Amino acid sequence: MPGDAHELIVQVLQDEPLTAAWLMDLADHDRRFAACTGAETRSTSVGSMGRTERRADFMAILKFPNEEDRIVIVEVQTEWKDEKHFRLPGYMTRAFEDHRLPTELVLVCPDDRVALKYRKGIKLGPDNTIQVHAVGRSDFPGAGAEHLPTAAAAVITAVYGKDSEGPRAELFISTLDRRLGTIEPGRAADYIKHLLTILEDEPARMLEELMRTQTRPYHSEYSDSLRAEGVEQGKLEEARQVLVELLEATQSGITAEQRQRIEASTDRQELIAWRSKFIASGSSVGLFDE
Repeated sequence: MPGDAHELIVQVLQDEPLTAAWLMDLADHDRRFAACTGAETRSTSVGSMGRTERRADFMAILKFPNEEDRIVIVEVQTEWKDEKHFRLPGYMTRAFEDHRLPTELVLVCPDDRVALKYRKGIKLGPDNTIQVHAVGRSDFPGAGAEHLPTAAAAVITAVYGKDSEGPRAELFISTLDRRLGTIEPGRAADYIKHLLTILEDEPARMLEELMRTQTRPYHSEYSDSLRAEGVEQGKLEEARQVLVELLEATQSGITAEQRQRIEASTDRQELIAWRSKFIASGSSVGLFDE
């Protein structure tokens, strides 16, 4: 699972690709989500392999009644980058060539200034401008909005919305909780873990308190997964400690490099293999060699 805002947004879009139509609605209020009848995630590799690989953050095919399917590319742009500005048209043209479908570009911009620049489009030349659906932080609905259509929309609003802190934080958490309660508990619990590393202090504290209530299946799933992770972490620490103590008991003792290598390992089976190798040889020489 993702560990930051950018990757979390990409993950929830992959899980619920129909949310791309909702993002387009936020950009220009064209009610695409209401008309969209289906969505399928597509590979994010755009075009053939070349000197520079093109890989979009997210790409999907949206389906509409009495219209051609269309490709939607979504990019999360946290800041303005000239290099990315010049690369984006290539994403669209290669996707258009590969899928032979109308292609649209959506930019999710936590900085409203970046969104404003992209709303002017990407000018390729005289009378030749690519339209961009740019969504800034101020375009996201308030925390208590009842029309968030998917759990993914709720998570994205949680990350970039207007009411994730201050007096409306409680309403924000309640809205998020209702939406996450509609999806598979394990997936909702994963979202919570990563939101807690992203949200401001106040909503994060409220969200942690809510998880302790155990009123929804995903609350229990979250608590159970934390317990399981704690047990696994305990076993990992024990394996490290046993190996350290074995090396410390040798005549030469444990070196700083050996201790650092052991502490850096996050694979319990690897630590057990090192321990078995040490016991079999009675020496730490070549212990970490492949």
